[in-house]
Amino acid sequence: MWQEFDFDDGWRLSGTGQWELTDERTGWNAGQHVRMALTSRMASATRTPDSAELDPSSEHEPAPETCTWTFELQRDDMKQLLLYFSFGDPDSRSSYVLQRKQP
Repeated sequence: MWQEFDFDDGWRLSGTGQWELTDERTGWNAGQHVRMALTSRMASATRTPDSAELDPSSEHEPAPETCTWTFELQRDDMKQLLLYFSFGDPDSRSSYVLQRKQP
């Protein structure tokens, strides 16, 4: 099971699906990527707009029933594999690193 979110549209969702390792040029970096396809949505939620947002009364698109998400891969200083995606302004990207839940 995995979870996807779109901060600007204010939704998140979780569900089941499939993943594949691909050499297809996607994302921001060269090399292999992980592509995940959510095929069965199990839950979704929305967030309340922050008061600092430009137009908190504007309506946003609801969470989709299915979606595809592409993750970047890289090694950290300890040679451990990092699974992440970039978001935000294309001129000043931020990275969201996914981590396995510790027991």
